[in-house]
Amino acid sequence: MFKKFRNSWTPFLILAGTAGLLLRVLFVEDMEYKEDEEYNFIQTQMIGVTHPWPWHGMNSGVYLANPGMSIWVFAILAKLFRIHEPTALAHAVQGVAWLGICLIIPFAYRWIQDRQERQLWLWAYALAMVNPFLILYQRKLWPEPFLPFFVMLTWMAWWKRSKFWPAFAWGLLGACLGQIHMSGFFLAFAVFIWTLLWRRQHTHWRGWWVGSTIGALPLIPWALEVLQTPIHETISVGLREIIQLKFWVFWLTNPTGLHLGNPLGILRGPSQWDQLSDFIRYPLIGTFPTYLTGMTHLLVAACCLWVFARGLKTAVGHLKHPQEILIGRSSSTLFLQNAAFILCGALMTLTGVTLKRYYLNTTFPFEFILFARMANPKTKSGNNILIILWLAQLFISANFVAYIHKNQGSITGDYGQSYRALPKH
Repeated sequence: MFKKFRNSWTPFLILAGTAGLLLRVLFVEDMEYKEDEEYNFIQTQMIGVTHPWPWHGMNSGVYLANPGMSIWVFAILAKLFRIHEPTALAHAVQGVAWLGICLIIPFAYRWIQDRQERQLWLWAYALAMVNPFLILYQRKLWPEPFLPFFVMLTWMAWWKRSKFWPAFAWGLLGACLGQIHMSGFFLAFAVFIWTLLWRRQHTHWRGWWVGSTIGALPLIPWALEVLQTPIHETISVGLREIIQLKFWVFWLTNPTGLHLGNPLGILRGPSQWDQLSDFIRYPLIGTFPTYLTGMTHLLVAACCLWVFARGLKTAVGHLKHPQEILIGRSSSTLFLQNAAFILCGALMTLTGVTLKRYYLNTTFPFEFILFARMANPKTKSGNNILIILWLAQLFISANFVAYIHKNQGSITGDYGQSYRALPKH
């Protein structure tokens, strides 16, 4: 089986895409539907009917109002497809999220010439399709599911930035990323600085400047609103957030899919293990627990330790040329990966604000690319480990969707009651 996967990508890519789509769209009525989700849906029904297009959205996790584009993306979908039900909007958002991951396929085959580099992108696509965290986030009515679509368009534009229109698109999309979710501001700035420092001679800067300026225009009313709000009453910062290095912890652990304890919160107690104490019993045969989900978590943990050990060994082997590796001169993929991993991570961390795992949707798909790079899929052992991890994460994600469906949410966790279980007015 593993040999077939190595020799023919097409069936595997189709299988991964199909699995990823089903994991996102099945049992749509089991979606989370709390304050944020309800707000985003209600806005789509009022905008252009009883309310004008807004210049800012709801408050963010750092208590600053989000830019208006964080609502526009929902409103445009609702208007385009004439959506009047939360579940229909959820399906539309899930479709955009899935399509964003799918953009890796044409990008990898048309933009990436090196075969081994292309393999990293294809593995990022496959892993992202079944990753439990992405399944969780992309079943929500949140702005974050839109990010993979827009960041992939950004990478496409950046790749051809030596010409005016691609550079224009890069600047325009970069300005929009932060308006969809504010984490995008950090990524856009990091890529701009990284490119200005190390690849400025290959960029049509006038095109980028025009695109950035036009893209930033909707920010003016939002910025005026922010300036009128006392900053000490909104943003909460602290040294503790800085020293925890959450960005890099999330970056390295997101591709593993370990674990969904926070949204499930089962039998919450003094340890993280208490959060998984019910879910790991699944799937059930009647009322008999198989604990296959728990054993799969252990398998994933063992495989990931192997991947990290191999990655560390490879990194140590490249210490003779640290500047070349840190900058990423050897390929555009490595260049962008390092801009996101090093500079974007540093910028987010040094703000001292509370970072959430889902903020890293804005750096898609480079978490998965680095993970695949550490596994080294050009080797038989690395490729086989990635296949095992793909199958294991598919199993965990499928059981997560089934668990939420059976229990109508998770009332002891952050997930809460599913939309299906809520009283309808």
